[in-house]
Amino acid sequence: MRQLLTPVADLGRTRFGGFAPRILLAGNAGHADIPLNAPGSGLMGWVMTMLGQTVGFPVPVGGAGVLAEAMAARLRAEGAEVRCDSEVTAIEVRGGRAVAVRTRDGERFAARHAVIADVAAPSLYGRLLPAEAVPARTRTAMASFEMDPGTVKVDWALEGPVPWAAPPPYAAGTVHVADSVEQMALAMHQVSSQTIPAAPFLLTGQMTTTDPTRSPAGTESLWAYTHVPQQIRGDAGDGSVRGVWDRDDCERFADRMQARMEQLAPGFGSHVRARRVLGPRELEARDANLIGGGLNGGTAQIHQQLVFRPVPGLGRAETGVSGLYLGSASAHPGGGVHGAPGSNAARAAIAHRRRVLW
Repeated sequence: MRQLLTPVADLGRTRFGGFAPRILLAGNAGHADIPLNAPGSGLMGWVMTMLGQTVGFPVPVGGAGVLAEAMAARLRAEGAEVRCDSEVTAIEVRGGRAVAVRTRDGERFAARHAVIADVAAPSLYGRLLPAEAVPARTRTAMASFEMDPGTVKVDWALEGPVPWAAPPPYAAGTVHVADSVEQMALAMHQVSSQTIPAAPFLLTGQMTTTDPTRSPAGTESLWAYTHVPQQIRGDAGDGSVRGVWDRDDCERFADRMQARMEQLAPGFGSHVRARRVLGPRELEARDANLIGGGLNGGTAQIHQQLVFRPVPGLGRAETGVSGLYLGSASAHPGGGVHGAPGSNAARAAIAHRRRVLW
């Protein structure tokens, strides 16, 4: 238990010798928004490193959309109907129970058994549910719900492989860009202190290296993302990024990210055929669950995990409204390509239905 609670910066120093194990663990811990000197970061780094070692970081052949298509196909095979571009604007509650959902275009869908809401907790409790249906304790606790940091993501189309100055001994699909554990910790501290990082820690994906179908032979499809504060007080860099995340801000910060790549891969910029930058606004516009560009449905720090997620006393799929379950990343165990919150919500709905029948 002590080891699981040890911050990753200390875990790497006390359990291993040398530079490489420390930065490997810290880089994997950086997939969440937990500061490297905070409890919980060690567990995240340990688990992510073990997963990388045992199963790798797999991706669907042909693009991430293939995963969504496969899930939809499985649903349809079981008789389900999948509706897209049909925004739910309200959940009807009658007698303390969720009985239907309504869409923006006026359609009403009755719920015979349950409603599973795959939405961010602030949207569920602050917008979709009638105010009188939200338990007072939940309403009060949600005022302290903490989102995870925002995100800026850059996609590059490269005319050739990344020209790494020190090529890895094997083709790596996922690359962490940081100078050291200390520099990475500084960048994350700047984010948590509401400052745009001067030298951001980057998570990058060499997608053609991972899946050759992603771009023509001899080229590379590459992305990188990094975190930025939800509320911004200043820029730790040259002051050129204001934090309003308009097109100018996004491009200037993308230049900063690209400069980080250039340091490790001299000539990187000359390989770029095209670049697309998605800031916090664009990410939320594409997926309303990504509030302010937050990818995790709420901070992954220990004070908002387990029985504290999304709020204390609701560390499970139940919402306080009968027949309504939270199945998004805002529920335990949080974000990631694992589907655990939705699975937990479905299991809870089925279990409660069986109890009613009996």
